[in-house]
Amino acid sequence: MKTKKSLISLISLVLMVSLALAGCSSANNGTSQKNTKDGEKQDKPVELTVWGGYPELDPWYKKMAEDYKKEHPNVTINIASFPLRDFEKKVAAGLPSSSAADIVSLNPVIALRFIQGKMLKQAPEDLAQIVTGGNYPELIADRAQVDNVVYGIPHQLGKGVIYYNTKMFEEAGLTEPPTSMDQFLEYAQKLAVKDASGNLQRAGMSLRLTGGGSGLGEKFWTLLAQHGGSIVKEVSPGKYVANYDNEAGLKTLQMYIDMVHKYKTDDPTIKHDAEAFEMELAAFFVRESWVIGDIKAKAPNLEYATAPLPVANVIGMSDFYVTNAAKDKEEAAWDFIRFLMEPENHKQMVTMTGWLPAREDLDFEDFFKENPAFKAFFTKQELHAYPTIPEFDEILTKFADRLSEKGFTDASFVDNPDKMKAFLADLAKDTNAILKKAGHLAE
Repeated sequence: MKTKKSLISLISLVLMVSLALAGCSSANNGTSQKNTKDGEKQDKPVELTVWGGYPELDPWYKKMAEDYKKEHPNVTINIASFPLRDFEKKVAAGLPSSSAADIVSLNPVIALRFIQGKMLKQAPEDLAQIVTGGNYPELIADRAQVDNVVYGIPHQLGKGVIYYNTKMFEEAGLTEPPTSMDQFLEYAQKLAVKDASGNLQRAGMSLRLTGGGSGLGEKFWTLLAQHGGSIVKEVSPGKYVANYDNEAGLKTLQMYIDMVHKYKTDDPTIKHDAEAFEMELAAFFVRESWVIGDIKAKAPNLEYATAPLPVANVIGMSDFYVTNAAKDKEEAAWDFIRFLMEPENHKQMVTMTGWLPAREDLDFEDFFKENPAFKAFFTKQELHAYPTIPEFDEILTKFADRLSEKGFTDASFVDNPDKMKAFLADLAKDTNAILKKAGHLAE
């Protein structure tokens, strides 16, 4: 009997051990299956495409893609950049059909209609917090949002500073750059050089006298902003009115007229812009940060410095957006943007391309020691940006066309403020008519 009981006990023990081992095996198998699924998800090949409108950023994009792949071997990132207008057309065609890149770098004003059409994705909470957490100027953070929801991650900024030839300034007895708009005209007269016949050989200040809306119009707006004016002004939510048919507009237009027609410190027939400055055919002008690299490549021995504009700056910006084309790749797309926005990675955009970051929380003191011309760009100023209305490009283009065809070419404006006022008033009627047609005029 005892032997029988012992046999039963032994059989029970074997069964218990077997069940325990089976349970452990099942648990281990479950864990193994979970790890396998996670591993499969992590190792699944992912191919992302990034589109941009500034080819000069490509070296940074490509380096970041290579560095990201070292940490994420399963992710391949393709970079494609196009001339800006071609890029904007490509995005406009690709987003509605879900055939655009997974990540696009867009001006938030252009992105607005695609957000409203549900073609761009809402940013994850951690990236949204970077935007709204005080790392950006308020204007830039606001432009990244629609109805208080963050969609764009601002990364690139364009703004102007004064580039001036230090040797020419010294020869003219000028010890510092202009710090007021009155000094712009005063300095231009002292720095312009004419031949014995009175023909201009070197511009005092090189003005933008020709070009499309985003060129001529923005440059006029930048100088207009120093007097407190703008192309349009928002007077109530979503309602605007022309804001240059005033004293600010008159002072700005008069400076152009005085420089071109009265004192002849600039002339539309001579070279302009960065080319003129690099060839020492202009003593000073206002332009963005890309000029620093251009000077380094084309005129490395040029003696120059930079200085901030007196009061304000008109900025252009680009934000990263994830598109509806990403679909099952959305998580990877946002993670690459997260990688790009890591402080040390984002700083490389500046050091590699010369374009400015849109944020204010990066430390560039060591960079400034080696590249002092960049420091002026980081001066805090009143900022102006494109308003979030789709008709603004039309407004700025027509504004620029009228300036180049009449405003800058009519010598009868000299010492004739009433005629200039009438011109600006007529121009403002055009601007307000466009606003009214779009339903955005403040009446």
